[in-house]
Amino acid sequence: MKIIDHLKKTDKTQFSLEILPPKKGDNIQELFDHIDPLMEFKPPFIDVTYHREEYVYK
Repeated sequence: MKIIDHLKKTDKTQFSLEILPPKKGDNIQELFDHIDPLMEFKPPFIDVTYHREEYVYK
């Protein structure tokens, strides 16, 4: 489903989550543990942002 389809099918304000993927070799479960509490807000989608390997976000 496209983002525009999510927006068209409701009259409520919607928001999405944008996350950075874990660095190569890091534990994916830690990412899921951070996202899990936010799922109660029922975001229509979660965007996983790409970042170049040489950048380190802290």
